Amino acid sequence: MKEALVQHSLNKGIATIALNRPDSLNALNNDMIADLIHLFQQFNLDEHVRVIVLEGKGRSFCAGDDLIDMGTEKHPNPKEKLTEFRRGYPEVVLAMRKTEKPIIAKIHGHALGAGLEIALGADIIIAAEKTKLGLPFVLRGIAAGTSLLPQIIGYHKTSELLFTGKMLTAKEAESLGIVNEVTSDEKLKESVDKLTGNLSSAATRAIGLMKLGLNRSLNKTMEEAFDEQSYLTTLSFHTEDFSEGKEAFTQKRESVFKGL
Repeated sequence: MKEALVQHSLNKGIATIALNRPDSLNALNNDMIADLIHLFQQFNLDEHVRVIVLEGKGRSFCAGDDLIDMGTEKHPNPKEKLTEFRRGYPEVVLAMRKTEKPIIAKIHGHALGAGLEIALGADIIIAAEKTKLGLPFVLRGIAAGTSLLPQIIGYHKTSELLFTGKMLTAKEAESLGIVNEVTSDEKLKESVDKLTGNLSSAATRAIGLMKLGLNRSLNKTMEEAFDEQSYLTTLSFHTEDFSEGKEAFTQKRESVFKGL
């Protein structure tokens, strides 16, 4: 039986989504994109999921879109190019940002083009030190990469990277704020496991509300952003985790959150 191009599992509140097209460095096709969107939506609704890890099987995280042909029998390319590009990896990023669970991108080997874009859609990125990162769209005559990166590193550095197609090492990406942590290739799993262990026992609903506030506040004035924050803070007061956090504080003990 043929293995799924996107695999998934759930263990002790930690959901793992793995790109599984290693012979093509996990280059994305339309089936994979549809599966990713479905899984993020599914895990968002699953109360057993406390944190999500996105990773790639084989030698690389993801080398980008399959530039030969994204279309599949199940999900052929739309006839209209604008529709095709709207339904591509941007839909994955939007699904990730709408998922009210923390998402960790565990990257190694290559995170290029659409592969880097979906990594940027995560909330935290942990990279193996030998990872090569970049948005080399211009080297193929493609105009893309203009949405996420400037929010992270600003206009001028984004312009340099997009206009030249320059590759970054993991350490360079970390210095720019693209990557949260760089670790040796051998210790990548250990670093991710440590973080997921922390987040899988955290106040999941509060994290989800903060994630919602972060994404909604990107294009708001400061006054609007604080109004949004106040609304979300009010919502967090009605969660079971808030009640537990308050009780644990008064009893001078560690909180035991259920993610509800």
